[in-house]
Amino acid sequence: MKPALSLIAASVFLLSACGGSSSDSAIPGLKADTNVALLSRGASASSSHNSSDAKKLIDGNINTSWTSASGQKIVVDFGRIEKIKSIKLTRQAASAAIDSSPDILIELSANGSSYTASNLSVFSGGIACTSQTVTTTTMSCTMAERDTRYIRITSQNGKAYDFIELEALATK
Repeated sequence: MKPALSLIAASVFLLSACGGSSSDSAIPGLKADTNVALLSRGASASSSHNSSDAKKLIDGNINTSWTSASGQKIVVDFGRIEKIKSIKLTRQAASAAIDSSPDILIELSANGSSYTASNLSVFSGGIACTSQTVTTTTMSCTMAERDTRYIRITSQNGKAYDFIELEALATK
């Protein structure tokens, strides 16, 4: 075996022997983005309509969804404060108004009683997005890290949506 290949093979062996991998995220002390929605305590819906399916919003499966009705809320509880820096909501293809009276309101809270809207759903007065994308199937916002335990999503204005997946990234 050539010397360079021997060094690489030895490094991979050492990492795997210590329970690690050769990817950067497995190197001790190096923090990586983690979808804390997948690790959350769960999701609950404000109505009996599809409330048992609320966890489908955070199950990591793009073949499942939670269906809202106008005025219904779904709340994801991370179980503790996380420093959220990015959120992404995937839904079945549908247009959604985003303005002072949005069809989909996305809010974040540290305590579960006081919520602040993301500028992903309102134009002003909310949590600013440093980068934002809104298409017929996704809404995503990158923001300054924000202490968050709960994310609440509400369908409004007589609209209903099939919400497929919520991703909430925090550095862990």
